Amino acid sequence: MMKKWIVVLALSLAGGVWAEGAWKDLLEGGNLDQWWQKNPSAGWVMEADGSVHLPAGVKGGSLSTRESFQDFELRFEWKISEGGNSGVYYRAAKGKSPEYQILDDEKHVRGQWPVSRAAALYDLFGRSDDSCYKPAGEWNTGKIVAEGKRLQHWLNGVKVVDVEVDSPEWNEAFAKSKFKNPETYGKMNGKIWFQDHGGEVWYRNVLIRSR
Repeated sequence: MMKKWIVVLALSLAGGVWAEGAWKDLLEGGNLDQWWQKNPSAGWVMEADGSVHLPAGVKGGSLSTRESFQDFELRFEWKISEGGNSGVYYRAAKGKSPEYQILDDEKHVRGQWPVSRAAALYDLFGRSDDSCYKPAGEWNTGKIVAEGKRLQHWLNGVKVVDVEVDSPEWNEAFAKSKFKNPETYGKMNGKIWFQDHGGEVWYRNVLIRSR
């Protein structure tokens, strides 16, 4: 999978400029220049293998892109520690925004509920397939597609969430959730956040393109 993504990225970079819809490497150069964090001296770090890592016991706050995105495809790999919890927020509006859940389903208490298991659209829609999940300590591949009102979550090549904002299915789930901002939730041009939820987590091969 890594080799395939490297080839795709190399093709996107041909000519030295980014074309519309081309893949962009958000960890290009092995650094966090395209990201913002509140306390860079005591937070997320880049490892020698090209992954971005939130170490155990570190309270670094969430890591966010400097650029905002609305219609996009985001591909990434993630690994969670035992009992860990994190998430990928997108179309972010002060945290009250869609979240691709990152979780150790077996050891974290939230693994009891489908809407908060790994790859769920947090507190709204659980993943449709449990067979594609890899446990804590193993690398998973994730994908988020946000295009217009349609939101999709993928896990290890399997589409596990597919829903339209403001559809009857969406409105029913939203009314049962903790969220109270239907006018903005899932509709914003916003940043992408890697959540600091107090657990050790890794991300790598973070690629995005416009849709």
